[in-house]
Amino acid sequence: MIISDKYKYVFIEYPQTGCSAVAKELMDHYDGRRILFKHAQYREFLKKATNEEKEYFSFSTIRHPMDIVVSKFFKYKTNHKNYVDKKLKHGNLRKLVSPGMEKRRRDFVVRNDADFEAFFLKFFTLPYSAWSIVNHDELDFVMRFENLSGDFAKVLAALNIDPVRPLPVYNKTGEKRKLFHEYYASQRTKMRAIKVFGCYMQKWDYNFPQEWNEQFKISSPNQGAYDFVNVFRKLYWKHLR
Repeated sequence: MIISDKYKYVFIEYPQTGCSAVAKELMDHYDGRRILFKHAQYREFLKKATNEEKEYFSFSTIRHPMDIVVSKFFKYKTNHKNYVDKKLKHGNLRKLVSPGMEKRRRDFVVRNDADFEAFFLKFFTLPYSAWSIVNHDELDFVMRFENLSGDFAKVLAALNIDPVRPLPVYNKTGEKRKLFHEYYASQRTKMRAIKVFGCYMQKWDYNFPQEWNEQFKISSPNQGAYDFVNVFRKLYWKHLR
């Protein structure tokens, strides 16, 4: 998490959304300094913030979930920057649960030389969600990964800051050679993607590729299942993570 008392902002680093580039730029050029820890939640900031800091302009990032899953696959495949084996520094339950899950996924991909479809169908069956659902609704602005440079410029304008330069790319995942939706190639994978991502995408106004409608009718997302699993996820993200 990055804060500036001079410009009165707080930036919440949401993983795999270009947050490293934004954080580095804020610290290098816009009086930012790190507080708490990387990927700390906004609610954790509010617990420690002064009354003045609670009024700071708050912003974060978000990314198309289908793109995030493709990116995760390639991080497993290449062990990008020691992605799986690095030690977690925060969250006792997360330290207990997350490493085992990440290693199982990495081992499946590497040992089986699995392609994206095999990985996705094996590990993604429940409706997708992420801790953005307990943070981002409270923020003043959410930047889209798909328009990160332009949205970062909007943040600077909202803060009355003159930009030093366009936002550079940082920490890019390697080996990804196609548009993310092209990795969801088979009809089975597409139908699973609709089931898994539909409700989360609806919440954040993301769309499935237009050409998918030419192959089959996209049914309404399973809102009941999404709401049910999120009861437990929210408890974890708010109190146990």
